[in-house]
Amino acid sequence: MLLKTALNGTRSKTENEYLPHSLEEIENEVSLLYKNGCNVFHIHCYDQNGNESLRPEDVNSLVSRIKNISSEIQIGISSGDWIEPDFEKRKRYIKDWDNIPDFIPLNIIEENSIEIANLLISKGILVEVGLNEIEAAEIFVGSNLNKGCCRILIEPEEEILDSAINTINEIEKILDSNQITIDRLLHGFNGVSWDILREAKKRGYDSRVGMEDTIYLENGKKVKSNLELIDNARKIINTT
Repeated sequence: MLLKTALNGTRSKTENEYLPHSLEEIENEVSLLYKNGCNVFHIHCYDQNGNESLRPEDVNSLVSRIKNISSEIQIGISSGDWIEPDFEKRKRYIKDWDNIPDFIPLNIIEENSIEIANLLISKGILVEVGLNEIEAAEIFVGSNLNKGCCRILIEPEEEILDSAINTINEIEKILDSNQITIDRLLHGFNGVSWDILREAKKRGYDSRVGMEDTIYLENGKKVKSNLELIDNARKIINTT
């Protein structure tokens, strides 16, 4: 079972002062996690002013720093349309990346997502297709992204467990009825993140944890590092 680390996300330091945003903070956090057996990371790239960025200079620096820790590390960065709402500018930034990530999680529900996916694939970047609702799954099965897709992310946004499970089941139905056999990763957000991790284990799916998804342990303690979350997740996964 792959356990990916979602390092930071869109959260601000007002939520948790230990969220890694700067290059130095991200490098230190990834180094610690790598020494503790983690090698697949989803990271949101930030600029020097603390804003999310897709600019080539910021992405190139981030990827370079992470790969210098170890060539074994696989890094994916967010390409969310909120980071750069100007579609043409977003495409231009991606085209100008010199140090490319290994994969990009792509929210298929976003406008122009298919064009972005094909651009990423043309640069040799694998795509993780993010499905957060039934419509997203329908868009995916109607696309032609299977060959460039390394993983399907089933990521319900509901923070009530029963509602999240219902969304997961509906997405599964669509994928299964269309014979989609790409590896699946299941994760949740905030209050349901730990229960969804258990659901991923139950269904035989990969999963992820990290300060993007939750900043609390199950006992309500606020964490000071991603490693605390990873250690707790490993206990859940290794419990028979």
